[in-house]
Amino acid sequence: MKIIVIGAGAIGANIAYRLAVGKADVVVVDAARPASGTSAASIAYLSTFPQASWDEDPGRARLRLQLNDTFDQLQQEIGPGWLHWTGTLTWGLPEERAKIARDLAICRERGLDLKMLDGGKARGMAPGVLFADDDEVVYEARSGWVDAPAMVATLLDHVRKLGGSVLTDQPVCAVLRQAGKVTGVLLRDGSEIAADAVINAAGSWGSHIAALAGATLPLELVPGLVVYTEAIPGLPRQIIGAPTWMSRPDPEGGLAIHWRGEALTSVHGANGPSPQGILEDVAELIPALAGTAVAASRIGIRAIPHGGPVIGELPWLPGFYFAVSHGGVGWGPMWGRLAARELLEREIVPELNAMRPARFYIQKASFGRFADDAEQRTDA
Repeated sequence: MKIIVIGAGAIGANIAYRLAVGKADVVVVDAARPASGTSAASIAYLSTFPQASWDEDPGRARLRLQLNDTFDQLQQEIGPGWLHWTGTLTWGLPEERAKIARDLAICRERGLDLKMLDGGKARGMAPGVLFADDDEVVYEARSGWVDAPAMVATLLDHVRKLGGSVLTDQPVCAVLRQAGKVTGVLLRDGSEIAADAVINAAGSWGSHIAALAGATLPLELVPGLVVYTEAIPGLPRQIIGAPTWMSRPDPEGGLAIHWRGEALTSVHGANGPSPQGILEDVAELIPALAGTAVAASRIGIRAIPHGGPVIGELPWLPGFYFAVSHGGVGWGPMWGRLAARELLEREIVPELNAMRPARFYIQKASFGRFADDAEQRTDA
């Protein structure tokens, strides 16, 4: 079976790898370079707190609790160097403590191993952070972060070793159809590639690729700013989920910081006034950063489908498979496994029923101010 994967980010690379393992003839096509888009400008953290407490579709809720295991399994298959289980320390403002306690209780009921620490114990774990004595800090040991570009590069190396190919700097100009079925793609250089199936894993360009196939994919495109610090001594090596920002270690030795201006919810919040202003705000709690300059900053365009992830085919458009999701780094290995089951084994995965693209044709949409609002159920 020959399959074209459009998009060489975290989702596309995971799907391509899993298909290649399943003996498919895989061609990955990207308009630029692998992991050069949002995958390279993501906070890329792995955590189930407070996400596991959210009221969401039951199928996705079940899958969420399996995400960490998919990363362990993937690391065993492709090798180390890109996955870092560092643990996460999360706390909120005093007025948010009641909600955090409720989220903590729900997550524990759902099997998560979480601890509540006071400020002193939290300082013992992350001495570089100025926790207050009365802070109530949730510690999640089973969490960490991904070096997404390294993960994508490793996955695509395995795709090549398994006989697949990766075409870069080749935008897709047309999705070819014949007798109501998708049969391949036309590239910018004029070449046509025939295939049994085409996968739309193009992220923020996913709606454009869908349109080329005559399909609809409503997307919210939400910019996310990530600020990178210099590599200096005394920086925390855990993920730090502060009341208004989040940081994680960066492969270069510094920190990657996302400032959101509010509590960690499905709403991302603002991006901050400036990269340097964000750094100065974070330095109030991480003194090692005081007086330093921003090393780099990047903006990633989060591709957030209305109502959450879109995984699967339209019944009336065989051969065209959607795989577009917010949180592509964290969900990539899961979407790769499930897409391979559906495409190679022709299995209908029930957990994906609420994520099918047909919903855009049969359901009335209801969205909040931020795209992530739509990821939680609106009927709760």
